[in-house]
Amino acid sequence: MNKIAIVGAGVTGLSAARSLTAAGHAVTLFDKGRRPGGRMASREGMAGSFDHGVQYLRATAAEADAIGAGQLLPWPAIAPHDGSGGWLAAPTFNHLARHWANGLDVRCSHTVSTLQPGATGRGWQLRFAETDAVFDCDALLLTLPTPQAIPLLAAAGVAPGRLAEVRYDPNWTLMWTPADPLPAGFTHSAGAADAPLAWIAREDLKPGRSGPPRLTVQAGARWSTTHLELPAETAALELQALAARQLGIGSSSLAATAHRWRYAFVSQPLGEPVLTLGRDLHYASDAGLGSRVTLAWQAGRAAAARIAAR
Repeated sequence: MNKIAIVGAGVTGLSAARSLTAAGHAVTLFDKGRRPGGRMASREGMAGSFDHGVQYLRATAAEADAIGAGQLLPWPAIAPHDGSGGWLAAPTFNHLARHWANGLDVRCSHTVSTLQPGATGRGWQLRFAETDAVFDCDALLLTLPTPQAIPLLAAAGVAPGRLAEVRYDPNWTLMWTPADPLPAGFTHSAGAADAPLAWIAREDLKPGRSGPPRLTVQAGARWSTTHLELPAETAALELQALAARQLGIGSSSLAATAHRWRYAFVSQPLGEPVLTLGRDLHYASDAGLGSRVTLAWQAGRAAAARIAAR
């Protein structure tokens, strides 16, 4: 049995941890966030929940069954394509992430500040921003976005290799409870690739959801990049105005808040699920194959297989 550390408890990290744990390895995940899941994120407001990260899974029924473990519902509003439909986690995507994390050793609010080779010349040693604790492991898997992974590697004297090729688009997301009635029958809309708004979805009409009418609004990549450093309050107001104009309603609100994802979507992936960067040091994330949850999950399983084989 090997002692394995995984940095990042998003989709890829959780997938790898589940596979490695099932194979009998001792796995510990570290994540700087308050809860596991990464962009499998949900937020509770006075009006109800918002999935303000992942909007839905594009998956076949078999993939949904394997990944969701009974936690996914089909979303008929998403048109099937090549055998893949839209799936929603019930009651929210963060609940699915917590289901994946159940039984795993997940240590949240742990920001890895430095990596260094183990004292014996094998394995790795992790130090953290929040504590003086040191964690030694036989193998290390990094699953955080490449702009966060590369400085850690550089400080440890490890060349990033092809990780430097990866490119991300940011995303501003609005969680909005409008004061005006919403258009009858509206469930969602997807914008063109270069449109200011990439996505609007009505949360209360999703399968398994309820509560007052409310919207999740995601800006397009170009708009998000241009407005990346806006204060959240200003971004919320601007996105309200854009969404209201598109829906033909007033822009006033009962509640509204915006969230910025700096590394939301992989615009230039590696084309392979996992990279080995050195002895017992590996990298895998949605940067490998793309931003779909199913692809990030596959990357985690591929990383687990490589680690277990060494």
